[in-house]
Amino acid sequence: MESDTSRRLSLLACLLVPGMPAVAGVIAFRAQPILVAGIQGEPGRLPALTSFFFNHFSWSLILLLLAAVALALLAIGQLRRADPAERLGGLLTIVCAAALTSVLYLGLFVLAVAQPLYANLTAR
Repeated sequence: MESDTSRRLSLLACLLVPGMPAVAGVIAFRAQPILVAGIQGEPGRLPALTSFFFNHFSWSLILLLLAAVALALLAIGQLRRADPAERLGGLLTIVCAAALTSVLYLGLFVLAVAQPLYANLTAR
């Protein structure tokens, strides 16, 4: 018999899985116009990661959304498991994958912004 706590933890994990990448996307979406204003330079002189990230920003957000949907579908599939220990173990793995996806996305975003800003600071 399944406990009420196990059921609640499972539902919380299913809410966290798409929520973390969504929050990472919102942070990047809101910060992008401000950070682009801080990056001044000729398009040919910007680092490749910065050019790629900001030229294809909407596609990167769509890719993040697709990753969140895929992870959410995996989490919903884990809810159907009968054994609570197997279900919670699988959900924990999926929550960790969602957190890693969010951190990697924001890390690439910060790195794409930091490279030209660092180059401007060291050029002076």
